[in-house]
This record gives sequence, C-alpha cells and structure tokens, in this order.
Amino acid sequence: MKGITLALRKLTGPADIPLSFDGGLPEIRIDAMRSLVIEPHRGLRSFAEESVLVETGGGLIHIRGKDIVMKRMTWRELRLQGAFSAVELVAEHAL
Repeated sequence: MKGITLALRKLTGPADIPLSFDGGLPEIRIDAMRSLVIEPHRGLRSFAEESVLVETGGGLIHIRGKDIVMKRMTWRELRLQGAFSAVELVAEHAL
C-alpha cells in the first residue's frame, strides 16, 4: 500500500491534486449492516421498507434490505437504519 501511495503522490504532486480526490462521488458509510449514511445526496427517487433509491452526483444508489427507516435527512446527509442486504450503484437508464 505504501508503494501505491508513493506512486500516486508522484503523479498528483506536480498538479497539486489531493490524494483523497473523489471526483464528486458520494461517501457511503455502513456500520454493522444496521446503519447507513450517504453524503452528499440529491434526494430520494423512491422509498419503501425494503428498497430505497437515492439520487447522487455519481448516479443512483439502490439500497435493499428489511425494515429500512429514515433516521435523518438534511440537504447534505441521508441516514438510514435497517437490515441491509445490498447497496449498488445503478445506471439511470437501466431503470
């Protein structure tokens, strides 16, 4: 891993690009498969107890599971709880 970081630093150093550059993609954090946070998001396309479709700058995120509830939604953060079985990035034209 150290070699990869050094190689990236050589490539990004002259251009002054940070190593943590994410290209505008959302950050998804899952804690013990019971809590899920996405930020930033652009809203919900659909919401049900077993399926949630979230719009983001990087595409649509489809979350599947059981007993999914929304714990918090701000203009930037979406926090869900439930028993999650899958989280996938979906091409919008595939819906």
